[in-house]
Amino acid sequence: MRTALVVATDEALRDRLVRSLEGCSVFTASSDEDALKKLRFTEVELIVKEAAVPMRDLGGFLERARQLCPAAVVVCVLPADAGSPEDEALAEDADFVLLQPFTSRQLQGVLRQAEGKLQLTQEVSALRTLRNPVEALGVAVESPALDVPLDMLGRMVRELAKALSAGFDLGRVLDLFLDAVAELARPSRSAILVADAAGQQYGIAAFRGLAPHVVESVSLRPDAGLPLWLAAEGRLIHIDEAQARAADPGARDMARELALLQAVVAIPLISHGELVAILTLGQRITGGAYSRREAEILFDLATHLGTAISDIRTHHLLRYEKQLNERILAHMANGVITIGPDERVVIMNRRAEEILGVSARDVLHRDLRQLPTPLGDLLFETLTRGRTATREEIQLALRSLPLEVSTYRVMGEGATPIGAVLVFEDLTAQRQAARERREAEQLQLLTRIVARIADEIKNPLVSIRTFMELLEERYDDAGFRHHFAGVVGRDVRRLVEMFEKLAALVNEGDYKLEPVDVRIVVEECLAELGAQPAPAASAEARLLAFFDESTQKHVSATFSCEGRSFLTRGDRDMLKKALAYLVWYLLRKTPGQEAKVSISLSHLDKEDRVRLTVASRTADVRPDELGRIFDPIQVVQQNLIDVGPCVSQRIVEAQGGRLHAKQGRAEVSFAVELPGVPS
Repeated sequence: MRTALVVATDEALRDRLVRSLEGCSVFTASSDEDALKKLRFTEVELIVKEAAVPMRDLGGFLERARQLCPAAVVVCVLPADAGSPEDEALAEDADFVLLQPFTSRQLQGVLRQAEGKLQLTQEVSALRTLRNPVEALGVAVESPALDVPLDMLGRMVRELAKALSAGFDLGRVLDLFLDAVAELARPSRSAILVADAAGQQYGIAAFRGLAPHVVESVSLRPDAGLPLWLAAEGRLIHIDEAQARAADPGARDMARELALLQAVVAIPLISHGELVAILTLGQRITGGAYSRREAEILFDLATHLGTAISDIRTHHLLRYEKQLNERILAHMANGVITIGPDERVVIMNRRAEEILGVSARDVLHRDLRQLPTPLGDLLFETLTRGRTATREEIQLALRSLPLEVSTYRVMGEGATPIGAVLVFEDLTAQRQAARERREAEQLQLLTRIVARIADEIKNPLVSIRTFMELLEERYDDAGFRHHFAGVVGRDVRRLVEMFEKLAALVNEGDYKLEPVDVRIVVEECLAELGAQPAPAASAEARLLAFFDESTQKHVSATFSCEGRSFLTRGDRDMLKKALAYLVWYLLRKTPGQEAKVSISLSHLDKEDRVRLTVASRTADVRPDELGRIFDPIQVVQQNLIDVGPCVSQRIVEAQGGRLHAKQGRAEVSFAVELPGVPS
């Protein structure tokens, strides 16, 4: 089906019926009078009528509709309460009846039956036409091929000149073209159907003499009927030619579409092999057919108009894309500058003006040297040498403005560049935010450290104060003095150790770098912890034992070396502190009074580096705690004393080394890697 008329007072029902007839030219009417008026001017193939209560006027409408469109198939939609014999008798003149409420499947089933009956009726009509060959071949007699008068050609040329002067206004071009056709051929009706942007349908874009409802509702599919034939054949067609081929379903569709448009001739407007529009002409106002000369002139003009329509559409598409790109550039958060092959600036968006403090009027279409240094140099290097930059940080020479820039080369056909693009972002706000974030983190760390210091020094100071208060009374007690000296000494050492860690954590430190034997550093550190130093000449593992007063643990330590010389360049005292902090951390993480620690020295095979490993099988460290062991902000929240590994890492890294923590099978270990020095 190509055309349909939907008559319904219920707007929701009317919209539903129209949606079900997708692909057809659907005319709508809200009353019987409006529907009959449209049927007088338009021949349709399907009529869908809502029978509203009371139904006494239904029979009269169906009778008058049959008179106006005898070949149309009628579907009557009855209300839910129309079940009486009188109501059924009124709907007998309809071909099909659909009772409300109905489902979409029921509606589609009735429409398929209606289409089947319509095809059968058309086939019967075609067979009857073939039985009368004279009628089938009865083409209207063509008027003599007279020359077009010069004054008429002059008027037509003036109208075409107006059309060409309309520029890229497609609607005005089409209207002026129809005026020129009217001067030449004098048609009673004319129309130009233009394909939509997606190429899914052809609709009327300009017309003369057609009824408004035809203009609003006509829609031709490109894959059937008139558009398909014109695109395939590439020539004009008369309605008589289509009617003479009644046995061809495609020809019958063309004849119905021409009749719908009240046209006798359809001319294709083709550009680059594509059907962009269709020109339809009705009967001449004086009667008779169009001459061959007129048809040839109209075809030539239509071909040029097709090219113009294609060019106008291309122009509007490019203009739309240009405006879209300009809007995108105007609202981008980054600055964008583009230069052409002549090294002149062609694009500078609003954000680029804001960042650089330069007006686009002072830069556009001028040499790239007008740009602040070094932006012009970056664009020149990208354009001429293909050196691109990706998120590089630079600083403008004039305002010391920090920028993050990226450059791209725009290639044309082949290997020739046609421009270069610079995209940049102002880092001032980011750096300010980073500085504020860093200051906030430092303040947060300071607050936590101060709170933790107050908590950590409270217990040692309480014990010291207590002993100081009792010292005067019990000074002559030798046992008390001995106990006082041990407790106060331990608490004082604990305070000193804590402040040393804090000092090493927040200060860069002034390290005295010199060649140091790591083996001697380990032995001295163990000796200061209370263990006897291992013999320097032996490379075998040594078992040492000592009591650590700060943790109140009995420690069994093993020290082994794989090699003789373990020279590195570092600060001897600071390395001993780093090692001691790691040992104390493992002792504090050991439950119970017995702790075991192993220390080993070795050389890395592939690198000239010294590896010092400190491990313990008695320490109990959770995996999540080990993962943040080198983050002082996280560690200080738990225990200020546990900040030792953070301090050790700063000491080791300040001397060119690396410190890693690892948790193996029933063992927690620290691996210190230091750069080796040739012996």
